[in-house]
Amino acid sequence: MKKQLSLTAPRMRQLQAQYHELIAAGTMFSIADFLNFGSFTLKDYCQTLNPHPQSETIIKIAQQFCEEHGIWIEQAKHYITCELFLYPDARFDRLVSMVENNAIDYYLNDIIGRDLFGHLNAAKQTEARELMKRMANVDSRLSLPENATSVEKANIEILTFMKSTSPLPWFEKFLQLYCYHIDVTHRDGNADAQGYISSVEEYIDLRCHTSGMHHIVMLIEYAAGKFLNMNWCSDLGIDRYLQRINFLTAAFGCLSNDLFSFEKEVVDHSTDANLLTIVALNDPTCSLTEVIVKSAKIVQEMLIELLDLIDKIKKQSHDLSGTDELENGALTSYIKGIEKCIQASWLWQVYTKRYKRPSSIFVETVLPEPVAQAV
Repeated sequence: MKKQLSLTAPRMRQLQAQYHELIAAGTMFSIADFLNFGSFTLKDYCQTLNPHPQSETIIKIAQQFCEEHGIWIEQAKHYITCELFLYPDARFDRLVSMVENNAIDYYLNDIIGRDLFGHLNAAKQTEARELMKRMANVDSRLSLPENATSVEKANIEILTFMKSTSPLPWFEKFLQLYCYHIDVTHRDGNADAQGYISSVEEYIDLRCHTSGMHHIVMLIEYAAGKFLNMNWCSDLGIDRYLQRINFLTAAFGCLSNDLFSFEKEVVDHSTDANLLTIVALNDPTCSLTEVIVKSAKIVQEMLIELLDLIDKIKKQSHDLSGTDELENGALTSYIKGIEKCIQASWLWQVYTKRYKRPSSIFVETVLPEPVAQAV
């Protein structure tokens, strides 16, 4: 049988070669500088955020949970901190379940994620597809299948707690987004596997799901135990603004992550399921430097629109002060949560060692030089 020609391999090799040229030349870029605009700087915007005050205790509980279920891997110490930045004011018991849920998600990502799936042998791919089919088809009854694996048992345990501590309509929507994320993420996300090269717009839409950012944004309500009254929001005519805010928050989180994870995913694992490679594949004439600039511009423009919409909602919430206190209180809490989600998306990616490396083209992802010890 004649081997099918790759849709992306020549372009990928070109990008990787240009990357190594930039490394050899000592060329570095600042992601923050690309995303700043006017008098706005991410550093100043994010400086007020601190992770949850009980972070150390929660990390220990999450690690113990993962070890008990046999799903702890060494890389986990670099990612289970994410939720602690995203929801710094969350209730303790809720945040524990959210961190454990996040740990399951990253465990799956690190064994069968979109940048690794294509490297698995046929038997492992079949096994992964069967597992993902079962996990993606979990419904609100939260029943365990026969011969459930340890990761499935952990998943149902957490979801059961979340169902018992949230309104059913919210939980059902959350579960739908979470299961769809499981379904579309843990498969080969490369263009050759799909049979075509996605447009930038198609990629962004799917990336919001593969990243899990849609259900991560929903967890803002769960973390505070304050749930939006969408009928009330619709009556005010702000529901469409909230939908756009939710999308932009999700997109900012995952697309800024594509900048941070470019080297890990594209250089190390040769995946083309990354914003930078999609931009490059849709414009074969661009150099890697031009691709970086164009990709960062997409993220910057989303951030500008998002901050503008947040200001509009905050003004409307202020005008409603003193009326519909329960509904307006939930809205105010949610918008504060959105702002912290933006801050956390940036700060955690700068903080975590998940994307750090000795040599990098980005200031934010290069490992600092070790401090010399006095003799």
